[in-house]
Amino acid sequence: MDAPLLIVANRLPLVRDAAGWRPASGGLVTALTPVVARVGGTWVGWDEDAAGVPDRVEGLDCDLRAVALEPGLVDGFYHGFTNRTLWPLFHDLVVQPVIDRAWWRSYETVTRRFADAVAAAVEASPVPPTVWIQDYHLLLLPRLLRERFPNLRIGVFLHTPFPAPELFARLPWRDALLGGMLAADAVGFHTAPYRDNFLRTVNRVFPDATVMADEVHAPDGHRTRATVHPISIDTAAFAALATEPATDAAVAELRAHFGDRRVLLGVDRLDYTKGIRHRLQAIELLLERRPDLRGRFVFVQVAVPSRDDVEEYRRLRTQVETEVGRINGRFTEPGRDVPVHYLHRNVDRTTLAAHYRLADVMCVTPLKDGMNLVAKEFVTVQDATDGDGVLLLSEFCGTAQEFGHDAVRCNPFDVEGLAARMEGALELAPEDRRGRIARMAATVRDHDVFRWVDEELAAIGGDA
Repeated sequence: MDAPLLIVANRLPLVRDAAGWRPASGGLVTALTPVVARVGGTWVGWDEDAAGVPDRVEGLDCDLRAVALEPGLVDGFYHGFTNRTLWPLFHDLVVQPVIDRAWWRSYETVTRRFADAVAAAVEASPVPPTVWIQDYHLLLLPRLLRERFPNLRIGVFLHTPFPAPELFARLPWRDALLGGMLAADAVGFHTAPYRDNFLRTVNRVFPDATVMADEVHAPDGHRTRATVHPISIDTAAFAALATEPATDAAVAELRAHFGDRRVLLGVDRLDYTKGIRHRLQAIELLLERRPDLRGRFVFVQVAVPSRDDVEEYRRLRTQVETEVGRINGRFTEPGRDVPVHYLHRNVDRTTLAAHYRLADVMCVTPLKDGMNLVAKEFVTVQDATDGDGVLLLSEFCGTAQEFGHDAVRCNPFDVEGLAARMEGALELAPEDRRGRIARMAATVRDHDVFRWVDEELAAIGGDA
């Protein structure tokens, strides 16, 4: 790709601490940093301290353009429309979306702010850039940019699922959101079912448009390609992390604490889509029905804090902590360790890799998830250390499309069935477990994050 890259995301890829500004961690930043280093470019996003954001930060080879948003706009745009309207709707109504016209107006206003920032970056670029918009926060943006720059190359990648037409149609602003997406040259999805939902929605909302295979032909002649490119991880980096001395030391410390108990592990943002409560209920049922397993395994749940300003997330935290307390109260013997270890905090990469190495069963059981990179990180770390952990994987996340039946598939809504799957995962033969890990890890290596980036940018540019 010869054109510079202009990435547009809700947030800028940096954080500020006592030492100053530094690159943020996270899959998207890790994926795109090598790309902007190779081709140059700009990242546009929101930050609370927009006026203080530097033009560049060491470790990020791109220019930074901050979008300033007042607290009231953040409340309506982020805490409201994106997280309480679009997020639950795109995740199949795991909770009921809230329809609020004031939030919609905030969403429109914020998108116009982003359009102004992107336009300024486009006009300042000596070569027209490729604009790559990330996720559901900015679905109106392609249309606003197309009106200003008719020949600009624009792509969107949706990191969430895309709902069925019957669900998307509930939005009063369905025409505007879908029309915004169709102004892009390419719209990317993790899986074929998400893409197909999008195309069926186009047929329902815009009957005058023509869907031909994976392309939408608008009456004005514009064409939008709908692509399937599942996001992935930097496999080489995770494999190297798995065998670092610091990771070895962290594994030894964990093993000393847990002894010879088997370890079941969950690593999630504290989000109602992740199925954490259902998972805990399955653990409780397993302990109840199999007294012989008490004291022989431990369940570790890492719950990374998320969206604490949103009512549903505050309520979820209370519910999860209540579940943990009840289970530990029921099944902890005097003088013995608790059966559930709950960590409500961020963990560093070394600690995360150590937990992946230690886990006998990795529980990735969301009620709905666009992809889920934890599953890919786990199999990569296990394979790099000749591990034989089992991946228990929800059939309702994008990763299940890639791993097939090498993962132990489950329906997370069925708590009794989930408990039985946990029990079965603990009993798989070592040779079977190793074979499954090796095959899944090979899939991740063949479709790593760099391939995802290259395929997406090629589609936006019309090369694939």
